[in-house]
Amino acid sequence: MKKFASICLLVLLFAALSVAQTEKKPLDHSVYDQWQSVENARISTGGNWILYTVAPQEGDATLYVKHPDSEKIYQLERGENGQFDYNTTAAISLVKPLFADVRQAKIDEKKKDEMPMDSLAILYLESGDVEKAARVQSFKVPKKAGGWVAWLHEKEKAEKDTTETEEEDALTDAEEDNGNGDKDKEGTLLLLKNLNTRIDTSFQFVSDYLFSEDGKKLLFSSTGKDSVATAGVYLFDTASSVLQALKQGKGSYKQLAIDEKGEQIAFVADLDTSKANQRFFSAYYWNAGLDSAMVIADTLTAGLPDDWMISQHGKVHFSENGKRLFLGTAPIPVPEDTTLVEFEVAKVDIWNWKDPLLQPQQLKELKEEQKRSYTAVIDLKNKKFTQLADETMPTLRLADEGNADHAMGSSRLPYRRLISWEGATYRDIYYVSVKDGARRLVQNKVRGANGISPKGLYLYWYDQIDSCWFSWSVKKAQTTNLTESIDVSFANELNDVPDYPRSYSRLGWTQNDDKFLLYDRYDIWQIDPDNGESKNLTTGLGRAENITFRYVRLDREERFLQPDQTLLLRSFDEDDKSAGFYQLTLNSDEKPQKLIQQDYRFSTPKKAEKADRLVLTRESFVEPPNLWMSDLNFKEIQKLSDINPQQKEYLWGTAELVRWHSADGKALDGILYKPENFDPDKKYPMMVYFYERTSFTLNWYREPRPSPSTVRPSFYASRGYLFFIPDIIYEKGYPGKSALNCIVPGVLNLIEQGFVDKERIGIQGQSWGGYQVAYLVTRSNLFAAAMAGAPVSNMTSAYGGIRWGSGMSRMFQYEHTQSRIGGTLWEKPWHYLENSPLFRAPDVTTPLLIMHNDGDGAVPWYQGIELFVAMRRLHKPAWMLNYNNEEHNLRKRQNRKDLSKRMQQFFDHYLKDAPPPVWMEKGV
Repeated sequence: MKKFASICLLVLLFAALSVAQTEKKPLDHSVYDQWQSVENARISTGGNWILYTVAPQEGDATLYVKHPDSEKIYQLERGENGQFDYNTTAAISLVKPLFADVRQAKIDEKKKDEMPMDSLAILYLESGDVEKAARVQSFKVPKKAGGWVAWLHEKEKAEKDTTETEEEDALTDAEEDNGNGDKDKEGTLLLLKNLNTRIDTSFQFVSDYLFSEDGKKLLFSSTGKDSVATAGVYLFDTASSVLQALKQGKGSYKQLAIDEKGEQIAFVADLDTSKANQRFFSAYYWNAGLDSAMVIADTLTAGLPDDWMISQHGKVHFSENGKRLFLGTAPIPVPEDTTLVEFEVAKVDIWNWKDPLLQPQQLKELKEEQKRSYTAVIDLKNKKFTQLADETMPTLRLADEGNADHAMGSSRLPYRRLISWEGATYRDIYYVSVKDGARRLVQNKVRGANGISPKGLYLYWYDQIDSCWFSWSVKKAQTTNLTESIDVSFANELNDVPDYPRSYSRLGWTQNDDKFLLYDRYDIWQIDPDNGESKNLTTGLGRAENITFRYVRLDREERFLQPDQTLLLRSFDEDDKSAGFYQLTLNSDEKPQKLIQQDYRFSTPKKAEKADRLVLTRESFVEPPNLWMSDLNFKEIQKLSDINPQQKEYLWGTAELVRWHSADGKALDGILYKPENFDPDKKYPMMVYFYERTSFTLNWYREPRPSPSTVRPSFYASRGYLFFIPDIIYEKGYPGKSALNCIVPGVLNLIEQGFVDKERIGIQGQSWGGYQVAYLVTRSNLFAAAMAGAPVSNMTSAYGGIRWGSGMSRMFQYEHTQSRIGGTLWEKPWHYLENSPLFRAPDVTTPLLIMHNDGDGAVPWYQGIELFVAMRRLHKPAWMLNYNNEEHNLRKRQNRKDLSKRMQQFFDHYLKDAPPPVWMEKGV
C-alpha cells in the first residue's frame, strides 16, 4: 500500500512539474529585446534567392540568405542592408560591430573617439565562401549588371603627431584644405572587386563613386594627397582595366553623373586654389571623343542669369536618352562682412508682419534655403544653356525622364503667409518648355496633388475646394474637369476636420499618356484626359462590397501602364478588416479576380525582376510578421522566417472587432483585446486607448516594446487586462465632446456585457489623444485612472504658440486641421474655452498622470505644466513626467523603458490594487 501511495505521489509530482514547465508567463519589461522583426527583405533577379535581416529591438541582427527551392540557407551574424548583385553571384552586406562593443566604447571615455566601425561581407552563393573587409562606410553594385561590387573604406585612425603646430592641428585628420579654401573630408580607399575572378582593384583617396548601369564603368572623385595621388575625377573601364583621368587638379569635385549607356560623364568642380570665401563652381562634361572633361557651363555662360552661378548643391543628371544635361544654379550670395568682430555684433531676430514665414520657421529652413538651387538644362548637341526654374518659380518636374520637351513648374511663394493659419500649401502651376525655358501660367492657387504625365502631354491637379481632378492639354492649351460628371466622390468621404477634403490620390497613366487612372474611396477609374470620358475599371465591386482596391507597383522603374497590363491590387474590407490581393486586366470588362482575402495584414510585395515570385510579410495580432514567398496568384505560399518563437511561452490574447453607437447615433467600430483564456463570467480591469480611427489595425501584430508615449495592447492583455481601442467621429467645433460621445458609450456597451469591472477602468492617450483624455476626465468619472501624454490643456494659450519642431504657427491646426475648432480665437472664443480641459479642472475626480517633455517640438510643454499646476492647486492627485531634452514622443530607449514601467505601475496601482511605487508617494 505504501508502495502504491509512493507511486501515486510521484505521478502527481511529475504532473505538477509538467504543468509548471508548460505554464505561460505574463509579459514584463525584461522581454523587449527578445522580440524580433524582419527587415530589408530582397529577392534576387531570377527569384531563386531571398535575403532578409532578423533584428532584435536592441542587440545584434542576423542576415539570412535562402534558396527556397533547395532549402539551402546561409547566416551572417550582424549583417544588415544586404543586397544581391544583378547576376546573383553573391550577397553583399554591411556587418555591424557587436552591440556589446559599441556599448562599451560609449561607456569608456578613452574610446569615445574610436567607435567600432562597420565591416563588409561578400557571400558567394554557389560555394558559401565569405570574404570580409574592415572599416567600410558604404558599398554599391551596378544596377543592371552583375559581377562587380565597390566599397569605400572609413579613414584609418592616424597617430597624433605631437610635432604639429597649432595652425596645422586646426585641420583635423578627417579634413584637408584642398587649396581652394574649401575643407572637404579627405577621401579614403575604394576597392573594386570582380565577383567572378575575386580580384581586387584599389583607388586612393576617393570621396564619391558610382557605377554605370551596365557595370562597365566606375566613376569616382579623389581628393588626392601631395606626392601620393592627384586630386580629380577618374573613369575606370571594368572590362579593360584602363583608368582614365577626366579632370585633375586640387579642388572640390561634386555631383558626379553618368548617363544610362555609360558613355557621358558630368560633374561640378571648384578648382580655384585661392583662399577666397566665395567659391565658384563650373560644370564639366566628358564623352569618349574628349581627352579630358571640358567646362560646359560657368558664371560666364550665356543664358545664365546675371549674378548667378553653378550650384554645388544642385543634382547633376542626364536625360534618359542622353541628349540633355540637367544641373542646378543659384544666385551668388552676398558676401559676409568679415571685418566685424563677433562680440561687437548685435544678435537680434526681427519679426516683421510682412514676412512670408515666421522667424522660427525661417530658422528651421535656413540650411535648406542656403543650399537651394534652380534647375537649368544644357542641350548637348548645340551646347545651348537654358535656365528653367528661378526664384519666382523654384520647383520643376520633368517628364519622360528628361526626354520630353515639356515640364511643369510650380511656386508656393505668393501663398506662404497662409501656411500659418490655413496649414495648406497653395501653388501656382506653370507649363515650361524645356527647349527654350518659356513658361505659361496654367492655374493659380492650386490646393491639392499635382503633376505632369509621363510623356509630358498633360499637366494635372486635384482642386480640394472643388473636390475635382483637372487636366491641361499641352497640345490644346485647354483645361478639362475630369471628374465632375462622375457620380461618386473623389474626395475623402470620411473627412471630419473643418477644411476641404483631400483626394484619394491617383494610380498613374497608361502608355503614351492615353488614360489617367484615379482612385475613389473604393474603386479605380480610367479617364480620358481630353474629354473626361470614364470607365470604372473595378466595375464598382469595391463600393458594392466595401472593399478598397489599390494598385501594387511591382516594377519599381515602371513609368506607365500598358493598355492590356494585368495589375495586382491590394484589397481591404472595411467591414471585417480583412486584407488580401485581387487581379485586374486593364483591357477587360471582367470584375477583379480575388486571389486571396484573409484575416491578416500583408506588407507590400516585392517581385523578382525576371520571375513570377513575390516576397511579403503576413501578420495578425497573434501571428508575428514573418516573411513569406508566393507566386503571382497566391496559390503557392511558403513561409521563410520564424521570428519570435518565444511568444508561445507567454500569455498573449486575442483581438476582435466590436460595434456600438455613439451618443448621437453614429455607428462605430473598435477593437477589443482580451486576455488569453478569457472567461466571460469573470470581471476584468480594462485599459482604454484611442487615436482618431484605428479599427483598421485589427490584424496588426503588437509586439511588446518600450513605448515612446502609449500603452500597448499585447502587454496589458498578457497581464490580465481587457484593452479597448474605439474609433472616434468628430463634430467640427466640438472635438472634446465628440470624443466623449464616442468613447463613453463604447465603454458602457462593454460594461453591459458583464465582463468589465466598471470600477477598474483606465484611459490613456498621447498628443491629440492626450488632449482628449484630459478633456474626458473633466466631464466623466467613469475612469479610475488616466494618463495624458503631451496634452493641450488650454486652447486659448496654445492657439498662438509655435510648433518648435517646424517653426510653424499653431493657428492652422485649430482653424483647419486636427484640433477642429474651425475658426480663430476671436471668432469662436467660447469654442476654445469649452474645449479646454483647464477651465474644468475643479471637476476632475480621476487621478491623472501627465507626460510632457521640455524638448517637445509639437505641443509646447507649458501646456502640461498649466494642467499640472492647476491640479496641484486644487489638491487633486496628479503627477507629471518630464524627460529632460526629450521630444514629443520619446526617442531614447532608456526613457521609453522608464515610461513603460511607470505607466504600468500607475495603472496597476489604481486598477489592480498594487502598492504605489516610491515616485508616486514621495516624488523624485
